[in-house]
Amino acid sequence: MAKTAKNHKLKKNELVEIAEKLFLEKGYEETTVDDILHASGLSKGGFYHYFKSKDEVLTESIRNFANNLLSELEPLIEDKKLNALEKLRRFMEIKTASQKSNKELLNYMRMLMESDSTFYKFTLTITQKYVEPFARIIEQGTEEGTFKVEFPRETADILLRAVTSFPQSIFYGEYIQDKNKALKYKASLEAVMVRTLGIENEEIKIYG
Repeated sequence: MAKTAKNHKLKKNELVEIAEKLFLEKGYEETTVDDILHASGLSKGGFYHYFKSKDEVLTESIRNFANNLLSELEPLIEDKKLNALEKLRRFMEIKTASQKSNKELLNYMRMLMESDSTFYKFTLTITQKYVEPFARIIEQGTEEGTFKVEFPRETADILLRAVTSFPQSIFYGEYIQDKNKALKYKASLEAVMVRTLGIENEEIKIYG
């Protein structure tokens, strides 16, 4: 039984990887289930044994992506030698470094941004995955007296949504073209985070 479940998971991941390559090559909207079938060699019945739709494949892809990012952050959250402010700074550093150093990741995110629905699914999943670890950092900071936050979990949710929604800004095109405008947005977002956490005398860097 355990072996069957393992094989099912492996095959499911294999299908996701095949679909991801197609999404990157053709775009999510242009990729069809038939394209995935052709690339994987599966029949329609075989595909539907693992996924009900192309959208479900994307959901699994984003979930795997979010879990991989989260695995890099877990040791940081558990590190008892670091105070909350150090964890917060490294939390942002790890997230940014991972995005900058991984070309595949950047291409994947560009693909997701091509569609409002795919990007919404991505930001929602990332926020859901990150809220709890981020809330734990805020809770620690509140206990240490570094942060002044009444509701850590809700604050984590609000701040993460602010950070991940950058590409959805109506001025996003301007920020991409104009470095000064992008820096102003970044500085504004950092100021919001600092003030929300009640640490006005400290500096937090977002997006590197």
